[in-house]
Amino acid sequence: MEFFDESIRNLISQNVDINVNFQYEKFKVGRSNITFKIFDDDNTYVLRRPPYGEKLESAHNMSREYKIIDVLSNNNIKVPKPVFLYTEKEVCEDDFYIMEYIDGETISTNIDADKYSDKDKENISTSFIETISTIHNFDVVNSELSDLGKHDGYVERQLKRWNKQFEAQKVREIKDLDIATKLLFENIPKQQRISIVHGDYRLDNVRVKNASVAAVLDWELCTIGDPLADLGTIIASWTNPKEEDTPFIYSPSLSDGFSSRDKLIELYENKTSLKINDIEFYTRLSFWKHAMIMEGVYIRFSHGSYGKIDEKEIELFKESTLMFARKAANTKLIKEII
Repeated sequence: MEFFDESIRNLISQNVDINVNFQYEKFKVGRSNITFKIFDDDNTYVLRRPPYGEKLESAHNMSREYKIIDVLSNNNIKVPKPVFLYTEKEVCEDDFYIMEYIDGETISTNIDADKYSDKDKENISTSFIETISTIHNFDVVNSELSDLGKHDGYVERQLKRWNKQFEAQKVREIKDLDIATKLLFENIPKQQRISIVHGDYRLDNVRVKNASVAAVLDWELCTIGDPLADLGTIIASWTNPKEEDTPFIYSPSLSDGFSSRDKLIELYENKTSLKINDIEFYTRLSFWKHAMIMEGVYIRFSHGSYGKIDEKEIELFKESTLMFARKAANTKLIKEII
């Protein structure tokens, strides 16, 4: 699908310092919102827009995402600075926004990670945890983002919302996902702190420069709530070479040299002063969410919301859902991965 028609180009060039004949490239990472690099000879920006076609209610909210990075950037949190938000729907039926381009690299796979030295990987691991700790220590209650969501009962609300959205788009029965859902609803831990929750904090959602996190990207799932949900995602996605049946088959941490899951947990605990006794619950929650995300992507691919896609790639997402669901249903989860 062609997004950058003449009217869109004119709109962008009138509001952003870029030539109307700018070039663009679609980022390969990211399977929910669509992200483009737009550039001319002098300037480079990033544009984010929703997927084409029908969207789930409350999903892909560009104005909300724009506000999040605007406030965080003004409070010296490592995020791209937003530049322009479009919501008028005069030349485009979907909202979109433009932000600064952050120089650096996105470490999406173990192959990307292989070129880094063990020392660099250790420094990246440390910076990765320190960055999310800073975000979780940010006083969101007394900030302009205090109305981003309800402050308490985060996990229960997440479980109900994600389950409702999944049921609304459901196309097949997944027994392991049902098992995981039951385990989660029956073991909700007490929330220790009210924090910003990124919602998908992984290495492929940050930009790295000089072996340090330069910026945190992809704030689509961000809300206010329990920060340990982000730690659960970190532990779930921080796969090690000995782990069996990992659904994160290209995880950067499959490349030797990154800090262990134990070390990440210890550093996070020291930086935030939060207790991590219930880390298995939060790790299970992450696998459960990822199963639902992959199923949503599989369904959108099948319906053509991302344009023409190879049938084999669609099948990979279909199977990925099942792999995440099996992990989420594992009653010995932490014992087997740490």
